[in-house]
Amino acid sequence: MDRRTVFVVNGGVNVGSALARGLAARGHRVALLDDGGAEAPAGVERVPCSFGTRAVLEAAFVEAVARCGPPDQVAVSVLPMAALQAREIQSLDLKQWHATCREAIKALMHVLQAAFTQLGERGGSVVALGPALSLPGAGQLVALSAAVEGQRGLVKSAARQWGRRGLTVNWVAAAPRALSPLFETLPLPVKPDAVMVALGRGPALDEGLAGVVDYLGSPDGRALTGATLMADGGEWMVP
Repeated sequence: MDRRTVFVVNGGVNVGSALARGLAARGHRVALLDDGGAEAPAGVERVPCSFGTRAVLEAAFVEAVARCGPPDQVAVSVLPMAALQAREIQSLDLKQWHATCREAIKALMHVLQAAFTQLGERGGSVVALGPALSLPGAGQLVALSAAVEGQRGLVKSAARQWGRRGLTVNWVAAAPRALSPLFETLPLPVKPDAVMVALGRGPALDEGLAGVVDYLGSPDGRALTGATLMADGGEWMVP
């Protein structure tokens, strides 16, 4: 069995709890590094963390290593709660932009840096997850759409830098409602197709999405890096 130590890093919207549960159910040793009140599922070690500075986040990684051992894989989702507010682009002010778009990109940068500290010499897998908004766009969620696209750009840059070290970095674009029920009331982009989702629904976090993350950390999945995987059940089907 390919049993790994996986750090699930969660900021803002609680994506981490279900993802950690799904990875633990697959036999992996899992630590949940969370900046809020998310509960750790049974068998998962919870480590409080903050994304304010790189040093603080690095310290949380060190604490997770002390409890669970060095990671083989890091899975991360950083979606500020403030970004889940529908606004017209002309109504955004600089403070709102910083609290949503800029902070989300900065937080992921700190996670990538901390992941490299732990994995850079040994190799491994980093997987970032976000809603599939940046590819089709979302008119009233401009800050979140821009943040997600900025995060995806970071993933590709890191993948290009670290590939020769045996460290893969990939992006999983999930159906927003599969990540959190908080997306249910937001003005998401709508397709005109008669069949909205090929599989009928987007994969659930603790089942389908955890399986995608699991695969990307496996020996077979390590052939992919810098990739954007559309794990939305076949809703948008964009490259």
